[in-house]
Amino acid sequence: MLQNYLKIALRNLLNNRTYSLINILGLSLGVACCLTLALYIQDEMSYDRHHARLDDLYRVVTVFTTARGIDKMSTTSPPIAMALHDEIPEVEAATRAINPPAVALNLIKYGDNLFYETDGYVADSTLFDILTYDFVEGNPLKALVEANSVVIGERLSRKLFGHEPALDKVINITQGGPTGDFKITGVFRDQRKSHLTANFFVSMTSGGWGEYIRTSNEWAGNNFVPAYVKLVPGHDKADVEKKMNAVLMKHGADAMKAVGFHKSLALQPVKDIYLKTDFGRSPRITYLYVIASIAIFILLIACINFMNLSTAKASKRAAEIGIRKVMGAFRSSLIKQLLGEALMIVLISIAGSIILVQLGLPYFNQLTGKSISLDSANLLYIGSALVLLTIITGIVAGSYPAFYLSSFQPAQVLKGKNTLTYSSGWLRRSLVVFQFMIAIALTCGMIIISEQLTYMQEKDLGFDPDANIVLPLRTRNARNGYESLRKELQKQSNILQVSGAEYVPGTRIWGDMMYYTEGKNMDQAILNLRNRIDFGYLELLHIKLIAGRFFTDDRVQESEKNVIINRTSAKKFGFEPEAIIDQPLYFDWQGKRSAFRVIGVVEDYHQTALKDAINPTMFDMAPDANHYQYLIASVNKETFSNTVLEIEKTWKRVINDTPFEYSFLDDSIQKQYDDDKKEASIITSFTFIAMAICCLGLYGLSSFMAERRFKEIGIRKVMGASINQIVGMMSKEFVRLVLVAFILAVPLAWYVMNQWLSGFAFRTPVNVWAFIYAGLAALSIALLTISFESIKAASANPVSSLRND
Repeated sequence: MLQNYLKIALRNLLNNRTYSLINILGLSLGVACCLTLALYIQDEMSYDRHHARLDDLYRVVTVFTTARGIDKMSTTSPPIAMALHDEIPEVEAATRAINPPAVALNLIKYGDNLFYETDGYVADSTLFDILTYDFVEGNPLKALVEANSVVIGERLSRKLFGHEPALDKVINITQGGPTGDFKITGVFRDQRKSHLTANFFVSMTSGGWGEYIRTSNEWAGNNFVPAYVKLVPGHDKADVEKKMNAVLMKHGADAMKAVGFHKSLALQPVKDIYLKTDFGRSPRITYLYVIASIAIFILLIACINFMNLSTAKASKRAAEIGIRKVMGAFRSSLIKQLLGEALMIVLISIAGSIILVQLGLPYFNQLTGKSISLDSANLLYIGSALVLLTIITGIVAGSYPAFYLSSFQPAQVLKGKNTLTYSSGWLRRSLVVFQFMIAIALTCGMIIISEQLTYMQEKDLGFDPDANIVLPLRTRNARNGYESLRKELQKQSNILQVSGAEYVPGTRIWGDMMYYTEGKNMDQAILNLRNRIDFGYLELLHIKLIAGRFFTDDRVQESEKNVIINRTSAKKFGFEPEAIIDQPLYFDWQGKRSAFRVIGVVEDYHQTALKDAINPTMFDMAPDANHYQYLIASVNKETFSNTVLEIEKTWKRVINDTPFEYSFLDDSIQKQYDDDKKEASIITSFTFIAMAICCLGLYGLSSFMAERRFKEIGIRKVMGASINQIVGMMSKEFVRLVLVAFILAVPLAWYVMNQWLSGFAFRTPVNVWAFIYAGLAALSIALLTISFESIKAASANPVSSLRND
């Protein structure tokens, strides 16, 4: 019996090559898309799953309550983590691991090898007791105990020493502050996926940042230190959080009152950090929900195609089904046969999908910046996914055709009566409406995301990023040479202006302070971000002055409590820009009140991405030029390449112990949106695939309609109907289906895209034209797809259709 079913299945595939190919191609595309996105989801969900005792690991987070509302941060003050371990029995271990603020690159030197390295952390010796790292050299529990010890990643070890052992070798590291020699006490494997992506860890017992954090007794401010705790098994998280806040109030209540805000502590599971962190942005898991939805919808669209294409050609098998029933075949056996045929097509499609995935992964990895592959590491996951997809697709795609075809009445079939009535037409039409509803919603999303990206790229940022070269001053020697470098560069004819700042646009301002105006106190203070800049910085970036004046080049006079603020800051203080000029601002610290004078107000500008709101910001001049982290030069656009070469020569002459590097400010600004561009590329690519699969389904339905109305078309032609009239008649029904799909898709897309746009403080409005364009695109594609079968049916000789009547 099974052999007979296989022969029939193969015969049907060969006899209907075109439809079989469309079926297999549609299912292969659908399964390939679903499998590719499933691999992406697996990769995203694998972060931080390797840590031992994962359910007992937490990050300490801070919730601030100030006059402007509630803010959350994933960091806390330096002494808190260790105090929690000392005073709370449930805290088995605590650690801190900080990537120093504003230190994007660390300078590493070994012999003649001198280069920058990213992601260098300062960590307590307890780090590897809490977070699991696989060591290839050294003992993780002792690696960071001694001062000036460092644990490096395997990639960095190979970069420094090739295949030689790294243990006990000494390298020189500069992390923004003074340089120091560090002995390598461990090497860890790099392949683990973690929210904490580190290339090396230096011991907290070292000088520089380690000493600053280790000796700090600041419980209210300095909230820039990531802290982790490991709790005892069977702990009560809520009870531990209550005890944590009791410890915080015991040590920090007075300090918080003095600076004018209140904060509390909470625990965030380490396993949730990568996907569910929502501090200042939408959690990544929201994006995974979107990806999973797209995968499911594309698979459903492909299954719907199979149903429509199978039932479209059902008339060719009506006689076969009728004869089998007359010969005694039970409906259950017919259902098994038809499901088996569907499963055969699914299995062929699965094999095709694996080939498509293998071919498409390099492009997908390029879109996402990942390195996903089909290999032994994820063999179990891939195998399970394929089995699940085979079962689901086989049942979903094959069940309706199997039950539908097996329901034919043999008497009607053998009398030649048409069995393909409207009894099941509503379901097929509903499925096509569902297909196009999803396709139109995805197209709307693609258009709106594209509009938002264009808006971010073209919006006036409040400053001019063009033709500005940024030179990071990553070492103390580089910062000490700032003034000499600025003067030398200013002499070059191709350089229009040179200045410096602690933070340039595109970088986060880490410094902040609470200030209040005359007649108020720290309880009414306003938090301002603080950026130390050199004279000419605001003018170089063409940031508009709306009241008062800019800084002069008299560093001694200007650094004596003169400040410039932005419009948002003036508004928060309750002043119009002109009225706040010469007004004093105060802040209290350790029992002393310090006063500042506002000498200017500038227009708001975007320091970071448009996802972020514009914060109150204050600018002051540093008393010494070596406070600046960046030098920025405005250059002549026409001589860009030559100017860079001249700048490099000057750098090497003035600062000869720090590698030269530079970036273009406008490029740095655009890099803030790389993740959004990746998301847009993924959605765009899979939207086109979904639309292509929809067209296959529509082709199947148009084929079915043409076949069902074959004789009607012949009669109409005999009665004088033109080809255009017949094509219009057949297209009318499909146009209605697309319009119904459009009506259903608009509110769905409107809601989803408004949710996505809510993650941007500055966003383009949802334009009604995006929905109109998506609807017109779907309608145009549908008409083009329909026209092939419609014109073919309308052009046929009516004699062929009426010969037997």
